[in-house]
Amino acid sequence: MKPLLKIIDTQQQEAFQLLRVDEPFFFPSWHFHPEYEIMLVLQGRGIRFVGDSIERFEAGDLVFLGKDIPHFYRSDEEYYTGKSPERSKALVVYFKEYFLGDAFWNLPDIEVLKKLFDDAKRGVRFRGEAKEAIAAKIGELCEHSTGIEKVIDLLSIFQMMSGARNYDILSSRGFSPYPVKAECDRINQVYSYILDHYTASPTLSEVSAHANMSTAAFCKYFKSRTNKTYTRFLNEIKIGNACRLLIEDRLSISQICFKIGFNNLTHFNSQFKRIIGRTPSRYQQEHLEGANIPG
Repeated sequence: MKPLLKIIDTQQQEAFQLLRVDEPFFFPSWHFHPEYEIMLVLQGRGIRFVGDSIERFEAGDLVFLGKDIPHFYRSDEEYYTGKSPERSKALVVYFKEYFLGDAFWNLPDIEVLKKLFDDAKRGVRFRGEAKEAIAAKIGELCEHSTGIEKVIDLLSIFQMMSGARNYDILSSRGFSPYPVKAECDRINQVYSYILDHYTASPTLSEVSAHANMSTAAFCKYFKSRTNKTYTRFLNEIKIGNACRLLIEDRLSISQICFKIGFNNLTHFNSQFKRIIGRTPSRYQQEHLEGANIPG
């Protein structure tokens, strides 16, 4: 997995860029860029990292990301091995903060939009009816061919986003972006190792050695870059994958516990409730009931 500062190929004459993603898996590196980003997942699933936020994503996931906030989408393992029957698809909009000119931000009555853009610096995830309406408007954005129609559509999306009540801010206030490529290189190396070996519960000393750092130095470094302890991060990765297995409903809860690297069911249950806010059985029940509701 090669880390990088992602370069968005936005032509100077374009106000923004609309990208259709259709790949075996999503861009797999922890990266950042100076453009704002709206990403609507059409197909695919995995774990989404935004700042210090770790959440599962699936089709319909819609986020708005501010400039320079580190992020990446880790598709589930079957996407990398070629065993997934589906591809990873998304619509992504990239734009610079001042693509409408500096004067736009001095206009009266746009305080609510300024707040939205400020929240986006920590990542925003939309849900509910607001998400559905915004996703539909993004679809219209794809259908229009002229520049003025697209700009009007994007402004409509901004209006809908800023008026939405059903959205969550992803990253904590304590997270500080670090838009330096060298930092992404190192943290990518660490993330890749953990994500590839999480079921084996790599020890702190093992991960520190992989990062070529002493244990004490690594602990300080990891906490300063992720706003989490290594143990907390590892458990969140495990629980994120447990959520997927619970929704698939192919294994018992005890089987899932051991499959993702816990060796004690009581500890698994307590960690799941601490991170997700409810027990594994309750989480599974809610999702299976929701899946069975007629459309």
